[in-house]
Amino acid sequence: MRIILFSTYFYPYTSGLSNYPLKFLTRLVKKHEITVLTFRYQSGLKKIDLYQKIKIVRMPYLFKISKGFISPQSFIYYLKYLRNSDLVILNLPNFEAFPMAFLAWLYKKKILSILLCEVQLVGNIVSKIINFFLDLSVYFQLLLSKEIVTMTQDYIADKLAYKLFKKKIKLVLPPVAKLSIDQSKLDEFRKIKKRSFWLGFVGRISREKGLEHLIKAVAKLSSKIPNLKLVFAGPYGKQVVSENNYYLAIKKLLKKLRVDYIFFGSLSNEQLGAFYKIIDVLILPSLNKTEALGIVQIEAMLAGTPVIASDLPGVRVPVKLTKMGETFDPRNINKLIKVIEKVIKNKKIYSSPVLVEKTQKVFNAQKSYRIFDTLIDV
Repeated sequence: MRIILFSTYFYPYTSGLSNYPLKFLTRLVKKHEITVLTFRYQSGLKKIDLYQKIKIVRMPYLFKISKGFISPQSFIYYLKYLRNSDLVILNLPNFEAFPMAFLAWLYKKKILSILLCEVQLVGNIVSKIINFFLDLSVYFQLLLSKEIVTMTQDYIADKLAYKLFKKKIKLVLPPVAKLSIDQSKLDEFRKIKKRSFWLGFVGRISREKGLEHLIKAVAKLSSKIPNLKLVFAGPYGKQVVSENNYYLAIKKLLKKLRVDYIFFGSLSNEQLGAFYKIIDVLILPSLNKTEALGIVQIEAMLAGTPVIASDLPGVRVPVKLTKMGETFDPRNINKLIKVIEKVIKNKKIYSSPVLVEKTQKVFNAQKSYRIFDTLIDV
């Protein structure tokens, strides 16, 4: 089968939005021909690339609006690959695939949409206009889709999309496997850590992650817990589209509040496995609906590390299903401090082998693969 995936951002861009479909594509490419149409968000990226046998075509664009791309020339790319395709997968949310969905419908191609989250820009009238047209584009694409894949009912149940397209929606948890551990990296981490206590964060340094609240909580905790250190793994600064100013603000806040910290940057899967193993707690302090689950939570749990996450639809699901941690109200620093103290005090309970085994059963990768396989069958 010849499959096209359209995603505004894709590998090597790091986010749940790009990582979720990538997990399925790396399996599907063993039997099918996969082409990903995306945008060249950084000038150093190849126009045509190959990753694990997946062909990645990075299209040009005229200009950007926020994190979106205006690209009339993308029609040429769409048509080139669409005519010979058997299945079109649209990775939502995005605005750009509006014409691709319509063209796929005209060519009578099966359309499968992956709806992972919502994006709501906060700010002036321009942000509101962008939100309106983005939502309009998403709902148009969902209308033309034969199937809609999303991760959890907890996230989507109160959304208009669920009410309008309930019969099309299939729930597919992300396929997550325990990461291998880079032993040399683990040894390096141990030398750095010594006797300090590491609170870890994994992901892009971006506004919706709520890191300023985590930093303020750690600053207050430092007087109670000696040798407390905040450690970050993931892209930051200019590596993250439109988020360099936020990163600089975060660094300034860390220094102002005298919080001990380290930015380790992007890590390979094996290095990330070592990171999960060495940290004492993983914290995901997300603020809004842009975060729909947080695959990093599951990866940490499978490494035996407890998790603290915001009590938001979707984000709270891994903790609620596995009991390997606690949740807290977003932006509530005092509540965050209390749950950090609670998890630290009862770490052995939260990271027990029984709960790790439960996590493996709940987030069964093979089950997720099987469900997705049935959806792409034409």
